[in-house]
Amino acid sequence: MVLIFSFILSLLIVILFIAGYKLNKRFNELATENKQLLDENLMLFRQRKSSEIRLGRIGENMAPFFEEWPYDPNDFRFLGSPIDGVQFTEGSIIFVEIKTGKSRLTGKQRMIRDLVKNGRVSFATFRVDEDGCTMTLEGEDKEESSDFSGLKSEAGSEGGGGG
Repeated sequence: MVLIFSFILSLLIVILFIAGYKLNKRFNELATENKQLLDENLMLFRQRKSSEIRLGRIGENMAPFFEEWPYDPNDFRFLGSPIDGVQFTEGSIIFVEIKTGKSRLTGKQRMIRDLVKNGRVSFATFRVDEDGCTMTLEGEDKEESSDFSGLKSEAGSEGGGGG
């Protein structure tokens, strides 16, 4: 009786070992398949994202020249980042963010939009002359002036543009 019980127990252990081995082998096959599928999907995702980015850049550059553009495209200036550009009209200055597909405003773009909505936009003049540099910031009610004459430019007097 003990011999039969030992034999059945041994047989059961062997069966469980074989079943575990086969399950482990199948699990590894499925894991390998899954990794291959993930790699393929990642590659397709990257290609799609790259195409969307290229389409977005093309759209950004072409938008002012579309017939539907409501302003004179010659008065649009590209900035690139964080806002695509600025449209100048006789009566206003418009910050323009061009979107394609389902793209949305970034956090920084939303912040800029909100600053404009809240009237937090100013005009500044930065003057460079032999006495140094001065920035004049003109807001709604006040005019601030900062003197930068004590600062030294790393570039020195080379490479400045006129304005």
